[in-house]
Amino acid sequence: MKTCAVCHGENGLGKRVEDAADKKFYQFPPLWGPDSFNDGAGMARLIAMAGFVRANMPFGTSWENPAMTEEDAWDISAFVESQPRPHMSGLEGDFPNRKQKPVDAAYGPFPNGFSPAQHKFGPFQPIKDAARPKK
Repeated sequence: MKTCAVCHGENGLGKRVEDAADKKFYQFPPLWGPDSFNDGAGMARLIAMAGFVRANMPFGTSWENPAMTEEDAWDISAFVESQPRPHMSGLEGDFPNRKQKPVDAAYGPFPNGFSPAQHKFGPFQPIKDAARPKK
């Protein structure tokens, strides 16, 4: 996490652009806290975040030459996802048919009996298996 802190700060609250007039612009965005992405954002989904982190972090990394293992990307992403962030208003309308929302969307209601924690952190395969049509 020290590598992350170089850009995102020791407290994960990002690094503001110092010469911005309104001080709301970030050179490196906050990973949690009031100015971070909300709980309905694509980045609030563990699968999406882990893929992004592995292909893009630390700054300058490329998907052709990742700087971390898949396991490290998942662990870092799970840590970031466990931190407080703003709530998206109207989230209940994001996927009106809950059976169509992504497997790692950690907001309810849940049509399948799996816990919010499992939807957020996995394991995801049992959720995927339950969603498959029965033959």
